[in-house]
Amino acid sequence: MIRATARLALALWAAACLAGALWGLAQNPLAAPFLDRSAAEARAVLTWATAREATPDWLLPRLSAAIAADDPDEVALLRDIGRDHAIPIPPDLATEAEALIARHEGVLAQAGACLRCMADLSTCPSLTLIGVCAIPFELSPAGDVAALGRQGANLATGAEVDGVEAGLATVGLAATVVALPSLGSSVPVKIGASVLRVARKARALSPGMTGALRLAARDGGRVERLTALATDVTRIAAQTSPAEALRVLRLADSPAELSRLARLTDAAGPDTRKALAVLGKGRSLRILHRLSDLAVMTAGLLLSIAAQIGTLAGAILKLMLRRALRRPPPRHLPPGLRTRPGPG
Repeated sequence: MIRATARLALALWAAACLAGALWGLAQNPLAAPFLDRSAAEARAVLTWATAREATPDWLLPRLSAAIAADDPDEVALLRDIGRDHAIPIPPDLATEAEALIARHEGVLAQAGACLRCMADLSTCPSLTLIGVCAIPFELSPAGDVAALGRQGANLATGAEVDGVEAGLATVGLAATVVALPSLGSSVPVKIGASVLRVARKARALSPGMTGALRLAARDGGRVERLTALATDVTRIAAQTSPAEALRVLRLADSPAELSRLARLTDAAGPDTRKALAVLGKGRSLRILHRLSDLAVMTAGLLLSIAAQIGTLAGAILKLMLRRALRRPPPRHLPPGLRTRPGPG
């Protein structure tokens, strides 16, 4: 009775797994196996993963390398990561880091350095200087007017006209003009267009994004395409800052990746650069997605069926081996066929 009940329960379980797997496959779970995490879910996973990865063994070699490279932006970022995760930094290394940051902050205080940076972004020693000195001017209508003036002068003298700069300046100036009638709703687009223009002048764009800007600046729908790119940059700047947006923007290899980085900033907020530094771009962006519940359920049921088939195959093989290894019973011959002794 107990054996029969156990066999019936196993049969019902196998049938249920098979039915569930067939139903799950009928829903086509592999068509969209991954779903976007909510901002809160992604933030929690990013925080956990960053805390797990940020250790003294990870931080200290990178901090030493940044000091040796005289990179104040990277040194300040790594110092802040160490503070966030209570990572002890040797006193001599901490002193070197603070001295390097203070030395470059002294450069920022010089009006001449700011003026040179505003006039030619290629002279700026760091993105921090660009953020402090150049971006405030470029965010104003004067920055757009200056850009259009440069391209107008090129057109008048027969020099090559930079269609990308002219297009972004047009988008920014148009957003400024309609800001009052729209109660400021167009201001975010202006920010994104200005940051894109500054990033391009500072050579802080990847080849993929530079090519995408050139393509977007072609005649026919130019303003709409550039506005779409500027909108994603605006999202990044809103969650971090215009200066931080420059650093995040340089990681985007395509407009699609720019949109994914904008989603990352929605989740990570001001800690976006820290997450990217610790986890890397690829891992940070993968955290934004998860397997759908349907895909997980279907995979679990299929594994259960595979385990049951394997168990059944093992039982059958065991039975076959038992029968093959079992010794045959001795054969009893009839009396008439038994061997008789020959004559002596």
